[in-house]
Amino acid sequence: MSKKAKGKIEKLVSLCVLSMMFFMMFSPVPSFMFIAPAEAAFSSVTITDVTPTELYPGDTKEVTVTVENNGGRDAKDIRLAFQGTEIVSLVGPTVAQINTLNSWCSKEVKITVHVKDNAPAGTYCIPITCDWYEPTTKTVIVGYITRTDPTTGITETIPQTKTEYDAPEPRTAQLGISFNLKGDIIINVANVITDPKEIRPGDNYVTVSVAIDNSGEAGAKDVKAELIGTDGFKPSASETDTAYIGRLDIGVSKQAVFHIDIEKNIESKTYVLPMKITYRDSDIKEYVIQRELKLLVEPKPDFMISSFFTKPENITAGDHVTFYIEIENTGSGNAKSVDIRAIRKADQPFDFVERSNYIGDLDVGGEGTGILTFDVDGMAEPKAYLLNVRIRCTGDPDIGDDNVYTFDKTIKINVQPGIPHRIQYIRYGMGILALLVVIVSVYLFMGRKKERT
Repeated sequence: MSKKAKGKIEKLVSLCVLSMMFFMMFSPVPSFMFIAPAEAAFSSVTITDVTPTELYPGDTKEVTVTVENNGGRDAKDIRLAFQGTEIVSLVGPTVAQINTLNSWCSKEVKITVHVKDNAPAGTYCIPITCDWYEPTTKTVIVGYITRTDPTTGITETIPQTKTEYDAPEPRTAQLGISFNLKGDIIINVANVITDPKEIRPGDNYVTVSVAIDNSGEAGAKDVKAELIGTDGFKPSASETDTAYIGRLDIGVSKQAVFHIDIEKNIESKTYVLPMKITYRDSDIKEYVIQRELKLLVEPKPDFMISSFFTKPENITAGDHVTFYIEIENTGSGNAKSVDIRAIRKADQPFDFVERSNYIGDLDVGGEGTGILTFDVDGMAEPKAYLLNVRIRCTGDPDIGDDNVYTFDKTIKINVQPGIPHRIQYIRYGMGILALLVVIVSVYLFMGRKKERT
């Protein structure tokens, strides 16, 4: 081949190379086909997984941390410095070391953490300072060789190179791992206060205040307390046995207030009332627990009329009546200074001579008799009359009961019709006749005395 032909070939090759370069610069083909991704240009150390992530107050656990290099270069001499907090701290070494972490590879390191006792629930983060080195390389020419292309006859000098590691480049990053601290909710009851202070049989609308405490490590939501129905106790009105408390944070105490009635014939002793408490945790999961509420029902006297009778037995209009009333202390406490009194109504034909009567002290189960006297109106209509009597006493001071108690009872008194009613009119007539006889006798006596003078 002539030198002229060789020159044309070289010009043609050069033109092709220039055309390819021009095409690559202005071609619409996406550039990522020719330019390496940015992340491939350096190393990047990060945390991709932590096991476990849920802890409880007082826990001491081994934690596995997955460290990954998601960059395009290798990382060497990786140093992870874990910084504990007041709530979550490290036990043992606080620094973990990884010699080499190739690109797109991961390794696990293990640490031991401790959670503070009584720590509140929540999310806690442990900061990590991560340092490492990114080794770089450079190409060094170590010599040249000359060779001739047998086809073209072109002779060229080619440099001989090798790759050497350059001084490592330091890198650093601020990382962190998070833990979800799960706390137990502990609900208790305390400080039961009642109004009145001393509960006695028959008391109505008794206010019961109970302190509801959260002594756990997590807050409670939608807290509601409800007294469970028990013999001898009932709500004073609708829903007065239910208290809505709402949110109850850690270490907080709120009052649950109830209103109840105490049955009259209840035994005097300490009663245990069940109380149902419902609440929700931070995950809206509902819990139902039961607690107990202790109430002391103090002794109290009570009375029943065991019998009564009158003299005369059959009462008619105009009679003078002695009324015997026998009572019994059927309560749970001794009664002092017991007396009985009649409560007269205007439409009743009874005129009391002895309206009240003192009986004295009656212990539990003791009996006594009250005596009242009254006159029946002479014009009383024969029928049954309801006489109200009131028993009054004081409590037993030996047990601190200084209360005054009254008990109203009703007794039916029958006024009989018939002969006794007509005899009354005869009595009235005979009285009038006797008065007339006296008047006439006085008149005659005075007349005779004048004649003598």
